[in-house]
Amino acid sequence: MLLKRLILAAISIGVGFGLTVLITLLIGTTPAEYGAIYMIFTTLALAVALGIWLDKFMGTNILPR
Repeated sequence: MLLKRLILAAISIGVGFGLTVLITLLIGTTPAEYGAIYMIFTTLALAVALGIWLDKFMGTNILPR
């Protein structure tokens, strides 16, 4: 179960960071111009949103039912 949860976290953070970079490029700026703090919090927000969905489909039971 711990391995599944670590995989969930890695996927969520990786995809969240990738989406953050993509979003910043789509709005016409660079990640450096966007700022490190904003990158961290945007990545975290997207990772949590994705993690909720992955929790359900991977069956890790991090969230109570």
